[in-house]
Amino acid sequence: MHKLYQILFTVYSWTLFVSLWMISTLTAVILSIDTKEKENVFNTIERVFSRIAFKLMGMQVNIQGIENIPENEPVIFISNHQSMMDIKLSLAFIPTNFSFISKDTVFHVPILGTYMTASGHIPIQRTEDRKAYETLLTAIRKLSSRKSLVVFPEGTRSETGKLGAFKRGISLIVLKSGRRVVPMAIYGSNQFMPKRGWLSHPEKRYVRISFGKPLSFDNSRTDREYTIHVTNTLQTEVLKLLNA
Repeated sequence: MHKLYQILFTVYSWTLFVSLWMISTLTAVILSIDTKEKENVFNTIERVFSRIAFKLMGMQVNIQGIENIPENEPVIFISNHQSMMDIKLSLAFIPTNFSFISKDTVFHVPILGTYMTASGHIPIQRTEDRKAYETLLTAIRKLSSRKSLVVFPEGTRSETGKLGAFKRGISLIVLKSGRRVVPMAIYGSNQFMPKRGWLSHPEKRYVRISFGKPLSFDNSRTDREYTIHVTNTLQTEVLKLLNA
C-alpha cells in the first residue's frame, strides 16, 4: 500500500511541477514582451510559481539565516547538492534573481533549453577545460551586470547526502569576479527525492535551507596555493551549515 502511495505522490509531484513550470514560462513570456529585463522577469515569475508548487506538495521548508543575504548586491551563492529538487528549492527560496551554472546538455532539450537561455542560466561543458574556462568568463560577466550566481561546487549530486569535495574552479569565479560569497546548505532534499531511484518519499517532506554570513577574499591573488585555500574555506563553511 505504501508503494502505491509513493507512486501516486511521485506522479502528482511531477505533474504539478511540469504544469506550473509551463504556466510560469508562458506568463513570463507575456510579461517580458517589450522589456529589456527579460531575465529578471523569468526569474521572478519562476520564484513565485516554485513556491506555489512546494506549498501544494505540502513541503515544510525551514529557512535559516536569510538576513545574511546582502540587499542590492550581486553575490555568489555556493551550496551542497543532494537532489534534483535543489534547483527548484533555490529558485523558490533565494530571495533575489540569479543565474545557475548547469550542464550544457540541459540547454539542448527542446523548450527547456529555450527557457534556460531566456532565464539567463549558463551552460558548462565539463569535458573540455577550454569550454569550462569560457563558462567561467560568462559567469563573471553575469556578476558584473549586477546579477547573482548560484553554484554547486561538488559538480554532481551526493548519493549519501554527505558533502563531496569542491571543484577548484569555484575559487577562480570568486577571485576573478571580486564578489562576496554567501555559503548555503540544503538539508533533507535527498531524503524526499534521492539520487538513485525515481520514487519520492512523501513521508519525508521536510527541508532546511541555511544561509551563512557573506565571505570576502583577496582577489589580487589567483595562485594555486590561495585558490586551494579559498576552495577549502568555502567547503568548510557549507559543511558547518549542513551539520548545524
